[in-house]
Amino acid sequence: MSMTNQADFNTSLFAAPDTIVVATDLTDMAELLPHAIAQAKTAHAVLKIVHAIAPEMTYDPESGMIPGPDPLKASRDARLRMLEISHQVEQQGVSCSTAVRHGFAADVIAEVVHETDAGRVLARTHGRRGIKRLALGSVTLQLLQHLDVPVCTIGPRCAGVSNAGLHRILHPTGLGPDCDATAHLALDLAQDSRAELTMLYVLREETAVEPYLDPDYSFERLESLLPAMRGDLWSPVRTRIAAGNLEEEILRCAKDTSADLIVMGVHPAQSFWPGHSGGKTAYAIMAAATCPVLSFRVPAGYSMMTSQPEQHACVLG
Repeated sequence: MSMTNQADFNTSLFAAPDTIVVATDLTDMAELLPHAIAQAKTAHAVLKIVHAIAPEMTYDPESGMIPGPDPLKASRDARLRMLEISHQVEQQGVSCSTAVRHGFAADVIAEVVHETDAGRVLARTHGRRGIKRLALGSVTLQLLQHLDVPVCTIGPRCAGVSNAGLHRILHPTGLGPDCDATAHLALDLAQDSRAELTMLYVLREETAVEPYLDPDYSFERLESLLPAMRGDLWSPVRTRIAAGNLEEEILRCAKDTSADLIVMGVHPAQSFWPGHSGGKTAYAIMAAATCPVLSFRVPAGYSMMTSQPEQHACVLG
């Protein structure tokens, strides 16, 4: 699903996707699968479970390097495991297909998303540090740079799945000129699930500039993101302003509201990389949240605010 301009953009397609691509390394299915099944049932979607077998560099034994695992055996073992997973999913009443391909994870996932016209990608995050964290951030960065669909991450602190579905959604926003897209996505998700939506803006004195330090302006801007006929909405929408550290306030609000889902917009061009301060914030939210985090790249056709990169770094929509 590729959106190339604002006129073609329709967040309702992402709120209730026909196909959800589930990216797995086959060690994370115990945590990932319940969320995948729950999201598929909520959206009445089919699942496409994807496993990428990374290319291994095999050298001549004389070089002293140890050859990588047999790619044929790795593929065979992965396909057998995928058959088991597919059977588990279908027992829950959800249509499912699988794919095992050789290649780098981000490339394989993007390829499958394009082929299936999927409206969401679901993946597990492990809260790792150092090099492993950097690799995970690299894959996430590539997906957000090249996919025009939301990426939902399940972190290590994510609570179990409720059979009752979504009840409360948190949407932190940077109030930038392109925040409308993700706000509409959060609103569509709330309406489809009859869930309460909380719109959050965090005042940060160390980086904010006028008029973003003005609480009155912030409230007005939050309200402007909502439909004029607010009383006709199927579920309540609340606005909230906090002051302090961006990561801490988002996580605190998610806890206070017992959020089932966090929806946030990102600009990967503004250093989503885990070593950057903005990237660390987004990664930390994904890794520390006790609910799934749906991250969405602002679509092509929405102008970026280049004069205030610190204010809108990473968490935008």
